[in-house]
Amino acid sequence: MEYKSQFNEIVRGAVDIISNEDLKAKLAESRPLNIKFGVDPTSPDIHLGHTVPLQKLKKFQDFGHNIQLVIGDYTARIGDPSGRSETRPILTKEQIDNNLKTYADQVFKILDRDRINLFYNSNWLGKLNLEELAELTSKYTIKQLLHRKDFSDRIKNGKSLSIAELLYPLLVGYDSVILKTDIEIGGTDQLFNFVVSRKIQKAYSQKPEVIITLPVLEGVDGVKKMSKSLGNAIGINEPSEEMYKKVMSIPNGLMLKYYELLSNVSVDELNEIRNELVKDSSKNIYYKEQLAREIVSRYHGEDAAKKT
Repeated sequence: MEYKSQFNEIVRGAVDIISNEDLKAKLAESRPLNIKFGVDPTSPDIHLGHTVPLQKLKKFQDFGHNIQLVIGDYTARIGDPSGRSETRPILTKEQIDNNLKTYADQVFKILDRDRINLFYNSNWLGKLNLEELAELTSKYTIKQLLHRKDFSDRIKNGKSLSIAELLYPLLVGYDSVILKTDIEIGGTDQLFNFVVSRKIQKAYSQKPEVIITLPVLEGVDGVKKMSKSLGNAIGINEPSEEMYKKVMSIPNGLMLKYYELLSNVSVDELNEIRNELVKDSSKNIYYKEQLAREIVSRYHGEDAAKKT
């Protein structure tokens, strides 16, 4: 696909892009780009909210780019401090390995297993010696790290903040250095980590990656972030009938966001649906059914979707 058309599909639904100009320039190089998505396997189950960046990766995959799926089996031992008001408990290697087995099976329901580069960051982070770690930590300052709101808030409120958590953004940045990443995608909560990655790459004489962050997906209640603990999630391993009913239960006002972030309809088709609903809101049920069947088909097959 011509790079301008790729750009339109890639920016669809994105919150932050740093920057549009850099993204266009990367795509205009007409070569397979290195697209990084990092996952810390802290939980085994995936719901539709987790699939938002995976859907974007699938789009990059379809365009012929190199997908770098980085399993943070090393950084998961620290735990991503993003949005945390207190230190995470450190996971054992056994917990991470068990989570990873389930996670991988679910991820490959979306991504083509044969067209993905799977990496474990323990392969390089676990081999850093003291001299190399000292070099990495010299690339960033404590003052810069404390610009992060959740870090500064915890200090202000007398909550603990470990040295390991301060290291987390630097280690994520080092992943990008090792992999020579061109574009990194993730949730809006990852923006600080990604900005650090750009600076770390530049400090190692690499061209900084382009950042693309994607929004949080609300659950079936239409209000709170999709979460299993909140009871508003749609798990991708749920029975097809349950999945269908839950998608049909989302508020009409949220449906277009679900289409934008989860559906494979094109940008042009999405605009047509939006225009149709403006003209005739009674078509909400029809388009919600189409979306529910598409999602059920993706995770349970076309036969299951036809039975719903």
